[in-house]
Amino acid sequence: MKYTHAFLIMLVTAMLTLSLFGSGCTDTEPEIIDTPTATATPTVDATEDSTLEMTAEPTATAEPTATVEPKVIRLRIQSYLFIPVGDLEINVGDNINWRNHEGTKQARVLVNENGIWDEEQYLTYMKQVNYTFNEPGLYTFYLKGRENKKMNVTVV
Repeated sequence: MKYTHAFLIMLVTAMLTLSLFGSGCTDTEPEIIDTPTATATPTVDATEDSTLEMTAEPTATAEPTATVEPKVIRLRIQSYLFIPVGDLEINVGDNINWRNHEGTKQARVLVNENGIWDEEQYLTYMKQVNYTFNEPGLYTFYLKGRENKKMNVTVV
């Protein structure tokens, strides 16, 4: 009887310990909310009176041009790296989202050499910053403390 009580106490203690450790090990990732950016919409001014004339010769029709929908590129900041690693080539209108995923939960400072922001972007753990590239060019980014690990974004 004495050993049964001791065994039950050890079993309950072990189960409680495992459940506490198990509940602390789950990594819930917060939902990423994209904020819409305003885009200009061209308008047509129909003030002239237009008439159609029939011609014997066929007229050329304009081919529709393919429009590229702006993309959102998500970059993770982890172990002082931008993931995916390497330089990017994006289109005008695309948006990059940087999010701090440091395993140490330390803040990182995102710096742009082109001055697109008024100040450096201080990103605490899981904080994010977005930027929509509206001008073509070469943009260079790095994390403060790792100035030699630069990422170039070419906007075409």
